[in-house]
Amino acid sequence: MPRYNANRVPYPTQDRLFGVFCEVVGRLRSQAEVKDFFKDLFNRQERLMLVRRLQIAEMLLQEKTYREIQERLRVGSNTIARVERWLHFGRNGYRRALTKVRR
Repeated sequence: MPRYNANRVPYPTQDRLFGVFCEVVGRLRSQAEVKDFFKDLFNRQERLMLVRRLQIAEMLLQEKTYREIQERLRVGSNTIARVERWLHFGRNGYRRALTKVRR
């Protein structure tokens, strides 16, 4: 994803805009609508990066090793560590999302 200078936009504005983004996604009624929106919003590489993070989280929850994840997904250990931090110290977004998909 392109670099973005967060200092140019005050945090309250960033937070409000992110809330608007989340509301937009939440109001989309079908998987097809979400898919079309994300295809318009993200390029192919950006979508792949998001999907890989979900795959990493799922594999970590399955107790796969870093080496297994690296070999299967061709990602670096820094990316895996970042996702692992979010799994353990984040807001449980990965866990909730993956739980909903596994139903």
